[in-house]
Amino acid sequence: MVFSAVHWVPSAIAAILTVVLVFARRPLHKPVGRAMALFAVIGLFGFLTSGGSLSFQLNLHSVHEWIGVVTLVLSLSLFLFYAGKPKNKRPLHCKLGYLAAAFAAVTLILGATLFLGTGTQSTEASAQVSASSTLPEVEATQFQGTALTPLNGQGNNAIKGTQYLDKNNYTLRVYGLVDKNLSLSYDALLALPAYSEAAYMPCVEGWGFMAKWTGFRISDLLDAAGLAPNASYVVFYSSDGYSTGLPLSYVKNSSLLMAYGINDVTLPPERGFPFQIVATGKYGYKWAKWVTSIEVVNEEKAGYWESAGYSNSADVGGPAYGP
Repeated sequence: MVFSAVHWVPSAIAAILTVVLVFARRPLHKPVGRAMALFAVIGLFGFLTSGGSLSFQLNLHSVHEWIGVVTLVLSLSLFLFYAGKPKNKRPLHCKLGYLAAAFAAVTLILGATLFLGTGTQSTEASAQVSASSTLPEVEATQFQGTALTPLNGQGNNAIKGTQYLDKNNYTLRVYGLVDKNLSLSYDALLALPAYSEAAYMPCVEGWGFMAKWTGFRISDLLDAAGLAPNASYVVFYSSDGYSTGLPLSYVKNSSLLMAYGINDVTLPPERGFPFQIVATGKYGYKWAKWVTSIEVVNEEKAGYWESAGYSNSADVGGPAYGP
């Protein structure tokens, strides 16, 4: 979902103007139509320049995208090909106008739903239980009475596609406001106490999935590094240049996991091998994959999508755009 104001503000104005055209008197059609076309083009530019891409998954976000595309094509076609046409063309013009307005209204409703965060399921994590870092490598279908989404049914997003890391050469760095910097291998991290929980990964785009996650508590790792008195925020960096952050209080109070297992199998590369953050109660863009370093700082830091306007709090059920 693109929450850049360069996209959603002009796009929303264009959609509203498309609806207004149905009720506007004929003398107003041309100026309103020109304004609609201008804002539609600006909104399209904002979408393309803010990392937007069309999704083919069946979810609220992709439905919003494709209905928006239909609205854009209809409204611009009406403006470009029917403006100034003779009266005998107006019946078709009006019918297409009503259709464009209907699509515009649906696009607005879906966009508002996504914007306000009401299109995403909120599911709390199950209680964490002690586990083994040696995974069965047989995909689980249930955990603690909760049905799990199979790996082949889970959605996935990445800014640069799937990353492939070699566990033999992998090192996780922990630095910043700590007593001692850490540089730990994959095997050293698997030696930390392991825990499992069932948690729902809610993408801000409107889809999500339930999985069993197995990993170590990030707080155990931070305790090993030692925290400075003014430490308050934890930033995660990934191999593809992605970053996001979470308050230290949340990391500790929620016993946040850094997972290396999903549904009892080792994380596949597309799911974030070797490690993915399990940010329960937060939108999916906080669930960083392919994590290679952790920085402890004394203030909030905007990550990749947060810098583009996504909410830095990312609380499920809350607004996806804004502070």
